[in-house]
Amino acid sequence: MPTIMYGGVKYTQVRHAISCKKCNEVIESKNQHDFKFCSCGTIGIDGGTEDGNRILGRLDDIEIRCVYCHINKGRKIWLSPEVVEEHFARLFNTVR
Repeated sequence: MPTIMYGGVKYTQVRHAISCKKCNEVIESKNQHDFKFCSCGTIGIDGGTEDGNRILGRLDDIEIRCVYCHINKGRKIWLSPEVVEEHFARLFNTVR
């Protein structure tokens, strides 16, 4: 499962979803072979919460809706959406 290290804590991805800024549709991939495009075809998503999952499209057209969680002694700690956005912005910038 994909993870983000933040503040020395490992957060695991529990939802793999994005929103298209052109058609405002939210698409979510729920398993490894669940490939989807938004209705206007601008962005796509695949892989569920498995390693190697992917997001297709330009970052300018995508709003990240992925959710990450850490469980400590049975208590769920959610990673803020701002941190997740920052993580993906850095990830996309390194690939370019």
